[in-house]
Amino acid sequence: MNAIGFFMRRLAWQFGIKQERARWSAVTRETQLLAEAQDLLGKLAWPSMERIEEMSGEYWQLKDLDERQAAMVAESERLEVENDEAQDRLYSIEEEAEKDIDAIQGRRTELMEKAAEIMDGVEEVKHRDAETRRRFSSMKAKLEVLLKRGEEYGAEVEKTRAVLGRLRDEHAKDLEEITRRESDVERLEMGVLQIDKETTARRERLKAETTELVSSIGKRSKQIAELSARIGAVETKKGEISFVIGQYLGRHLESRDPAVQEVLRPFRPIVGRIKDLRASIRYNQRLARRIAR
Repeated sequence: MNAIGFFMRRLAWQFGIKQERARWSAVTRETQLLAEAQDLLGKLAWPSMERIEEMSGEYWQLKDLDERQAAMVAESERLEVENDEAQDRLYSIEEEAEKDIDAIQGRRTELMEKAAEIMDGVEEVKHRDAETRRRFSSMKAKLEVLLKRGEEYGAEVEKTRAVLGRLRDEHAKDLEEITRRESDVERLEMGVLQIDKETTARRERLKAETTELVSSIGKRSKQIAELSARIGAVETKKGEISFVIGQYLGRHLESRDPAVQEVLRPFRPIVGRIKDLRASIRYNQRLARRIAR
């Protein structure tokens, strides 16, 4: 509120328009804005306060805190860069290991598919051999019957014996093929076991390659978190001290001290804002007190 606003509201009060609660609310709101403006002024102006004796202690505290904070920020940024580089190395190592393991697992899949294909063939041979053995048993029974009938069935007996011999050979070949194929499957299964060992070894090598990296990333992350907390604490302390400087400057806006005016000169907009808020607060307080009478 400026002077014109004050007189307009005073005139309204004289005509019976009272707004006591609104005036005190305005005082509260503007007092908060004034504190914020002074706080901002202190944060911006403190680096120029070295020549003002009354604030010398606060200036040197802030300078020390600011330097310590800058050092911690630089250290935190350095650790973050190192962590980013370590994380990139970790991703690269893990990606390479994943490609190796995928290739190994691809070989494993090929062996398993071959083994499954061979086992399907074994089942076909076993099914065929079962039919051969059934026929052999049937023909053997036939031969026994023919032998009982006498010599008149001699030709059929020989024919049956020939069939039995052929079936016996087929059975022997089937057994040999089953044995050979099952041996092939065993070799493939041994290859799968060897590949599983390779996979385990590659994962162990990955762990060995990344353990130190993961540990260092964790340690640096902890250091960064601790630094962040310390930086925040210093920032809070700086805010408290710079607020005191802002209040001091706010009380000395009209000072004739050249050092004070030199500090305030770059911040004329903020200084003007503080003056306007103080005037408005005074006007609102005067109106509120008049209304309360």
